[in-house]
Amino acid sequence: MRTRSKFEMLLMLIKKTAKKTPLSEKNASLSKKNTPLLKKNASLSQKNVPLPPENGSDPRLPRYLQVRDDLLQRIASRSWAADDALPSEDKLAAEYEIAVGTMRKVLDALVTDGVVDRVRGRGTFVARAAERSSMLRFVRQHVKAKNQLPTAQIRLMTTAIPPVAVADKLKLKPRDKALYLHRTRSLDDEIVLSEHIWLPLARFRKLQKYLKNNSPASLYPVYETECDVLVSRAIDDLTAKPLNRANASVFKLKTKTVAICVERLMLDHAGEPVEWRTSFVPAERFQYSAEIR
Repeated sequence: MRTRSKFEMLLMLIKKTAKKTPLSEKNASLSKKNTPLLKKNASLSQKNVPLPPENGSDPRLPRYLQVRDDLLQRIASRSWAADDALPSEDKLAAEYEIAVGTMRKVLDALVTDGVVDRVRGRGTFVARAAERSSMLRFVRQHVKAKNQLPTAQIRLMTTAIPPVAVADKLKLKPRDKALYLHRTRSLDDEIVLSEHIWLPLARFRKLQKYLKNNSPASLYPVYETECDVLVSRAIDDLTAKPLNRANASVFKLKTKTVAICVERLMLDHAGEPVEWRTSFVPAERFQYSAEIR
């Protein structure tokens, strides 16, 4: 067998090398094969991009909570007014590029929070908190006063820098002013409710002018019509307290007579505080009922 010369062996090596695909070309080929997958991943990434930070949602939250927070902001900014119907689940799901089941979970959360109401066969509507948040639900009405509308009187209205505790509740800055109302409500000419109300002046300037000429039985609908503030939910804290001299004189009772004190923080649909209210009901006129499911 003839021994190959060094020259022949070198020539064969060169030919073999020429037949192999260059590494750069091979990588390019693999890149082309993976292009559809990259596009698919990019598409999925775009669908799950966190909602813009201005909606107040934490981008680390699950997607359905981000969508919930975005809808809360839209409701708070009056994209839909009270009693307006929201788009259908299908349309909202398509808008946010999520599954219909996920959107149903979002709306369930809003129903639980009292932001929207579901009406079978009709749809989902922006809820009104006014009807279920009336302070009169804490007042026992006499038989002859059943279904009677109370009369309201503004005893004092002024603007002032609120106490620190009130400013903290309303998330006000140290020098921010608030609108203060002392208001009573009566049934059969008997005062049954005395209320001390603090409101952020920046949001309720128009209310001051309105109340100079009007004394509505309920303030919450007026917040909406005059100040474009739609209340969503109330946090009530009830305690029994002796009345001081000023509060006792309102009811024509003796000082230190026990009354029920209802401290209320009212929030809008975005979860921002819009009212701090301290109300007193004489113990003999107090009642409270709740349905627990």
